[in-house]
Parts: sequence; C-alpha cells; structure tokens
Amino acid sequence: MSLSVTQVQGFVDRVANVYHSADTSDGFHASSIRDLGTWLHSWGRVELPAYFPTPPSKKQIAMTLSLWQDLESVAAFSSYGPHGEALTKRREWFEKSKFPESVAWWIPEDHFINWKEVTSDWSIFTSTDPLPSVLTFTQPFDPNGNATKLDRETVNAKAAKNARRDG
Repeated sequence: MSLSVTQVQGFVDRVANVYHSADTSDGFHASSIRDLGTWLHSWGRVELPAYFPTPPSKKQIAMTLSLWQDLESVAAFSSYGPHGEALTKRREWFEKSKFPESVAWWIPEDHFINWKEVTSDWSIFTSTDPLPSVLTFTQPFDPNGNATKLDRETVNAKAAKNARRDG
C-alpha cells in the first residue's frame, strides 16, 4: 500500500512545528533533521530495520532520531504538545505496525550515533523480547539495564513546562 502526498500532507505540515517543539523541550539534546526537499537526514542516510516488510519510498519514511536527557523528557515531548497531537492522527497517514513505534537506547554522553547503528540495534528488538539495550516506554530499562518505570509525575511536569514554552 502506498500513500499519496494528499493523504500525508497533514503530517508534512506539522514537521517544522514538531521539530521546533523538540528543540525547546526540557531534556532535549539534539536530533537528526530531515530536509523536506531531499528527504535526507543530517545524521546519515536513513537505514530501515531488517524487519521492515518492503522498503517504502523515501517520502513514506516517518522516522526520527533524537538524543534526550532521560526517558521522562522524551515521553513528555512525544505524548503531549505538537508531537502528541500529531500522534492522534497517525492512523490517517501511516499503516499500523506490529512493531513498536518508538524505541530508545541509553548511550554514553560523548557517543555520536547514526542511523546505521540505530537500525542495527533496532532490528534485533521484537515487541515480545524486551532487551535492556533497546527499550520502549511500556518496557523501560535504566542506564544499567535494570527494569524501571517512567516517573509519571516528572513526565507531567515536563509536559507542562514544554507547553509554557510552546506558548
């Protein structure tokens, strides 16, 4: 199945605002930026996980790569504000996948990450086999690989702080 530009225009229209919201979010460090003219990313060519059924066209790939201080920061950004609003409409733009829509890794502060490394790690992950090295919001691990839980109070506080910034 492929999507027409008209079908995903609502997604494309939100990209700049979502990137701006990320840039000003509490706990945000950096992200790979997609050039909407060329669809190339600043942190290397987008590599798809091995489990991706058939490679879609470049205009059908809605993947981002960003660095955050902690899970609560990225949870606050992704679930609320412009990104959270966009998530409520994702079924209008993209097919549902049996794999997690968001995954995370802990990396050393001085480590530069790129798409090839990410999808190599992501490809070994399945939704039924959580690994301390690759985690989701529903099955998080701390930096030492121990199972943990998101601090919902911190997520809500960060979301409120972000909302004030998004103004």
